[in-house]
Amino acid sequence: MQLFYTSNPNATILEADEFFHCTKVLRNREKDIIYLTDGKGNLYESEILKIKKNQCDIRSIKKIKTLKKNKKNHVVISVIKSQNRLEWMVEKLTEIGIDEITFISTKHSERSNINYKRIDKKIISALKQCKSLFKPKINKLISVNDFLKYDFETSNKYIADLSSKIEMKKNKNHINSLIVIGPEGDFSKEELEDFKKRGYQKISLGNQVLRSETAAIVGGYLLMS
Repeated sequence: MQLFYTSNPNATILEADEFFHCTKVLRNREKDIIYLTDGKGNLYESEILKIKKNQCDIRSIKKIKTLKKNKKNHVVISVIKSQNRLEWMVEKLTEIGIDEITFISTKHSERSNINYKRIDKKIISALKQCKSLFKPKINKLISVNDFLKYDFETSNKYIADLSSKIEMKKNKNHINSLIVIGPEGDFSKEELEDFKKRGYQKISLGNQVLRSETAAIVGGYLLMS
């Protein structure tokens, strides 16, 4: 199945990166059948009507299916210094099915800007590669103090802490969960105390000291399990 992404399921054209991928990379031609997802669990069947210079006209044939999730999993991470590592992490979190990703700035964060356009492209590429019908929501970078003001509707709230001896277990109850991953230098004592006051449970991701992006993927996988 050749899967393409569109934010508008009623779209009658395929353009930009999706057009290039469809016609130049995969060499689809007029009258070929392709499949579209809006990243919200929907899968559509469409036909290519006409290929033009920078876009192709398509016709929606039918909605094939709609998938629903019984829980929402959210990864919150202190922004990573390397944009490339950040994109790699987001790509892998998309592949394992994380629903929402939030970037926070902390006392020990080493970056203050993010290229969201590049991240969005990585997400779309990842969901097409693994044939996922869900596109994770990306929240803009906010301070840890502003993040703590939000009352997330989750039943499990975890924070990865290097000093914790409590191992994070697989989420067998299929309930909404959130995990917070700190920077390479960990959270400050004040930040950890603020998370504790907000009801976040300190957990360990194992005996190894993981890079932030690796910790995010491990934590995300455990949320999904």
